[in-house]
Amino acid sequence: MSAALYWRELKLNRTLSIVWAVTIASLIFMTMAAMPTMLKNSAVLANFVKAYPPAFMKAFNFDPASFASPLGFAVVYNMIYTMLLGSIFSISITARTLHREQVERTAEFLLVRPLSRGAIFASKFAAWLTLLVAMNIVLYAAGAASLALFTPEGLTWSLGDFNVVSAYAMLLMLSMGGVGLLLSAAARRARSLTGPAIGIVLGFYLLDIVAKLTENYRAIGWASPFKWVDTAVTAPGYALEPWRAACFAALFGATTIAAALVWRRKDILA
Repeated sequence: MSAALYWRELKLNRTLSIVWAVTIASLIFMTMAAMPTMLKNSAVLANFVKAYPPAFMKAFNFDPASFASPLGFAVVYNMIYTMLLGSIFSISITARTLHREQVERTAEFLLVRPLSRGAIFASKFAAWLTLLVAMNIVLYAAGAASLALFTPEGLTWSLGDFNVVSAYAMLLMLSMGGVGLLLSAAARRARSLTGPAIGIVLGFYLLDIVAKLTENYRAIGWASPFKWVDTAVTAPGYALEPWRAACFAALFGATTIAAALVWRRKDILA
């Protein structure tokens, strides 16, 4: 691993990461600011939501019990920002981290330096992980602070359950980052991969929604990492289930290893 390349990657992605973190954290706070008013009318909201078809409610994680719970409210209204936008951030970084050198015509210069391809991959991989951990710390702090700030008197929420759903969010971002690494390593043409990367995340998200909406397509939903996330924070015994964590770990491990192997054997076109 090259320390110089590691810090270079952090510097190149610093501004983008700050913009993403501030944007998502701001959305979390703006949404949670409405929580006291909405929780006061939780019974009205629950009755209103019950008018929708059960499949629609399941697809968008609308659980009537969530409208009486601060953490349930946060999951329904904030996980779309934390998980979906966080995944787009993660895959956007990794999709261009290896491919950038080819797009900017710096691949040959980098490879003729006394650095192995493995060292280049490890440096860029470590920089992305650093940014992702920092992003999750910011989003965790924003979520916990907004819950503490806007939870009405007389209501409580479980920090343990919040930790679990936050862990699911980070696992999802990790797995999407692994997919981005593979996309970046496999790409041959010197063009931006941001669009295709975002399309992959949205495709997985829509696949999960379609599977929940239509009984006939329920099985295909398991192909989406969003399906592996458990957001039922109001359910008794809510916890990080090992099989779900294993699914994320398998996808992340498989895509990362495949990306490293492809990168080591790839013909770099300057």
